[in-house]
Amino acid sequence: MDNIFELIVQPGEGQETKPEARIGIRVKLSSFGTTCFVTQPCPSYQALESAVQAIRQNLEDVLREARKTFESASKRDRLGLRPEMTAGEIWTILSAIPDEKEFVRAFNTLEEGKRKEVADHVLTHCNVFSGKAAVFSSRYDGQSAFME
Repeated sequence: MDNIFELIVQPGEGQETKPEARIGIRVKLSSFGTTCFVTQPCPSYQALESAVQAIRQNLEDVLREARKTFESASKRDRLGLRPEMTAGEIWTILSAIPDEKEFVRAFNTLEEGKRKEVADHVLTHCNVFSGKAAVFSSRYDGQSAFME
């Protein structure tokens, strides 16, 4: 992968003005190229270093989110959950998960539409006073379509 980040230094004008530096990303579309700034102008090395740390932290956050996404997909695959399954079939698999945290996590990894379908199935076809349906009904948030 080519280096995409670029240091852009803007020299200060006049004797009393200090130079400023920014970090940018080089973007190329066909034969057109430009640099998009990803930091504010920084008047010192320390300010630039702080901006770079913020970018690193943001990238770490993105990696954590990606890890959750890939782990969720892997768990869905392991459980045998597929998008074309009916809400009843999905509920049968989910309700067999013994660990409550894993049960909640598996439900929350479903696409929003499937979560709503499963919720409708549980709330209309299952006894919400016992077993996993009771856990589901007590933890399900209808607005977000997630279990908390």
